[in-house]
Amino acid sequence: MAVTRLELKRHQFFPRLFAHESMTTKRLSATAHRFAAFLWQGVGANQDEDRSGWSALQWQNYLTDPRCEFYAVFCDDEPAGCCEIVSQPKLMRASGSVRIKALGLFPEYAGEGLGSALLTRMVEKALATGAHSVTVRTSTELSRDALQMFRSQGFRVLSDA
Repeated sequence: MAVTRLELKRHQFFPRLFAHESMTTKRLSATAHRFAAFLWQGVGANQDEDRSGWSALQWQNYLTDPRCEFYAVFCDDEPAGCCEIVSQPKLMRASGSVRIKALGLFPEYAGEGLGSALLTRMVEKALATGAHSVTVRTSTELSRDALQMFRSQGFRVLSDA
């Protein structure tokens, strides 16, 4: 699969200033591994990394990895999607970079401004880890609106591969 790499430097971040009161996020623990797998599959995140064959133990291990923060996204207390923040020690030492993965909403929540609110919240959490930059890899088929969402918050395209 062809991907587009985007990067945001701390000083280039333009958070969305509107509040989306109905959206909340909750970091999941290993006991919620079935829910994490459900969310992962529901947002189509397996296009980036195939986890469809992961066992319960693999999910539990992943959710307890200190480099990974897996968040469930809720809208009016209903599951709406998920997002991950992944620290890679080699990258943190070299460039202070963290990666946002699986940023996605179920189709019924698209187009309501939740994506921008979620991106802002996840970038804020990523920068709170001490990172100097945040990277995202997306499909090259990213819609113009989605690309604009990233750019409006300060991300720039690094490469298309």
